[in-house]
Amino acid sequence: MKYLGFVVTAGPMPAEAVAEMNAGFPAYFAEMEARGVRLYGRELDQPDRGVTVRVRNGETLVADGPFAETKEFIGGFDVLDCADLDEAIEVESKSPVAKFLPFEVRPFRDGLRVAEPQAAAFDRQDDAAGLPYLLMAWASATPAEPLNEQAVRQESEAWRQQLEAGGGYILGGALGGPETATTLRFRDGETRLSDGPFLDLEEFITSIDVVSCADREQAVALAAAHPLARYYAIEARPFYGQAIHAQRLLEESQE
Repeated sequence: MKYLGFVVTAGPMPAEAVAEMNAGFPAYFAEMEARGVRLYGRELDQPDRGVTVRVRNGETLVADGPFAETKEFIGGFDVLDCADLDEAIEVESKSPVAKFLPFEVRPFRDGLRVAEPQAAAFDRQDDAAGLPYLLMAWASATPAEPLNEQAVRQESEAWRQQLEAGGGYILGGALGGPETATTLRFRDGETRLSDGPFLDLEEFITSIDVVSCADREQAVALAAAHPLARYYAIEARPFYGQAIHAQRLLEESQE
């Protein structure tokens, strides 16, 4: 079964923690890839580099920044292929990140759509074909207009298929609801679990899609084309990588 492990953070990590995590990654990645349980994963850029998109009455509404104005935020994720939740928890608790940051683990509801070779390039941070953006659909109890869930799920799959056919899709799918979430922390050699999402909000992330974009403008356009943008909000945020780093240095040099 496919699971998503969100990493939750509150900002940049101390240099000592980063060094310790980096030292532990090679052995961890080697073990999990040998077991075939960790498929993909990357670090996201900071929330202020993102944008929130809604479509209301045919008009695209764009707001700079993240959807959720909270101290903690999603800092990255792992995609796992595990026998069950217990194995997914075990895999994430062994991550060098778990010693410092919590994980929220949730299953993909209808399976995971993966476009190769784009997903493999994404995982090794090869962004030559385009900048990867994470589109997070934030759902609430009250959509902006009446919603036929089955019809919207079909629309969303058609949107993914169309993007994949054009080479712009990487991976993603619908997630289980907040009742399927488990939050884990690894402290003092012990894995501590709690039911539910880490972020205590009325809204929750109902699906994720990683797309390849030429720039932020295209990311906004893809978010606006997502069927869920008519009902909820889509947060679009770039993944951190060499291309984003170079782009940021260029922006800073022009200020």
